[in-house]
Amino acid sequence: MAIQDQAAGSLAEAAASVDTLAGLAELLRRLRRRHARRSEGRELTYREIAAKTDWSAAIVGGYLTGTALPPTDRFDALVRLLGAEQNEQGVLATARDRVAEARHRLPTAPRCAPPNLLIPRELPPSVAGFTGRVQHVATLDRALSTGTQAAAVVIAAVLGTAGVGKSALAVHWAHRVADRFPGGQLYVDLRGFDPGRSPLHPAEAIRGFLAAFGMPSGLIPASLTAQQGLYRSLLAERRVLVVLDNARDADQVRVLLPGGPRCVVVVTSRDHLTSLVAAEGAHALVLDVLGDLEARDLLVGRLGADRVGAEPVAAAEIVTRCANLPLALAVVAARATLHPDFPLAALAADLRAGGGGLTAFDAVDPTGKLRTVFSWSYQELSADAARMFRALARCPGPDIALPAAASLAGVAVPTGARLLSELAQAHLVKEHVPGRFTFHNLLRAYATELAQTADPTTDR
Repeated sequence: MAIQDQAAGSLAEAAASVDTLAGLAELLRRLRRRHARRSEGRELTYREIAAKTDWSAAIVGGYLTGTALPPTDRFDALVRLLGAEQNEQGVLATARDRVAEARHRLPTAPRCAPPNLLIPRELPPSVAGFTGRVQHVATLDRALSTGTQAAAVVIAAVLGTAGVGKSALAVHWAHRVADRFPGGQLYVDLRGFDPGRSPLHPAEAIRGFLAAFGMPSGLIPASLTAQQGLYRSLLAERRVLVVLDNARDADQVRVLLPGGPRCVVVVTSRDHLTSLVAAEGAHALVLDVLGDLEARDLLVGRLGADRVGAEPVAAAEIVTRCANLPLALAVVAARATLHPDFPLAALAADLRAGGGGLTAFDAVDPTGKLRTVFSWSYQELSADAARMFRALARCPGPDIALPAAASLAGVAVPTGARLLSELAQAHLVKEHVPGRFTFHNLLRAYATELAQTADPTTDR
């Protein structure tokens, strides 16, 4: 007992002279070490403290390393958890208040402290003429409203096939609610499906976010773990919207999640992000192609009601030939905009002449953008799944059952189920009812082209 009293007196004496954040953090670490000695165990880890307090591990790390000053209520709870005695709690609380006052009195921040931070406004421009997706916007609104009572960060995952408008929806909605996030809006393209560039490393994304807040490069830690801790500490007391566009998988996203419940994250991906939904409770919104009315509204938004209304039959054929896919519709609308004197019937005729294939879009989009974006998903497939995708092009009906798909690809049913699951994960097919799979006509045309060049004549 005498040893404990001596240790308590020593801690109280040290606390009496502390007036810096670094000194306060050292007191907390010292208290944690003493708690371990008295309980004859090891020191509590950041995660264990987080589990006991419902804070994030990153926030706990910020308090114990001196990168963040705990609010009064959290500081009191933390020192009690670490075994501070009754007479010590008041001295430690006074030290914490002294540090807070000293930080307010400083005319300029010391070199080791974060500077006055900016409010980032990183959202790219919203898509002109955005239309449709009313139910999905409402779902995102509901997710935002639950964030005010949530104990964890709210995550919305916008998922779907290439060209279906995931990024357009995410950015449109982000602009719509930007005023609800006074702490700022962060945006990054994670390049998850871009064969021309490698996926963005989370460390690069975090450094970009810290720079957006105005954090000098000299104050950004070298290790990813420390960067993540600083990033989460900065966002802990701020209400920030984070848009993570074109994510490759859940692991790329998970590192970039804020730790506290005041932030909202919107992720877009061609992957299902199943583990993010399961482990982090992300709200999944799966986008399909537009309905007929929504697709027509897209053309109206790009070309004007008068031009579309003057040729309703041609406009309807363009919608059908584009398989109601937003990217295909936007490509055709772009050509119509560049040639305002061309009748829509002429554009519809160009698409009709291609017989439903992607070649019809070559005259409309010489860059071959449709093929390119489809290829980004196709190139990520295993060889067997790619062969299954090409085989499905030969199915004459609107959809196909699992046993028939397996037979068509020449594999056993369990193998066929695994390959179809891989295709569905990449959003190259859709299981629209249990056990039956389909894809839209432009993906079918792409699979047909691939089969013509990749599969031997005998296989076809």
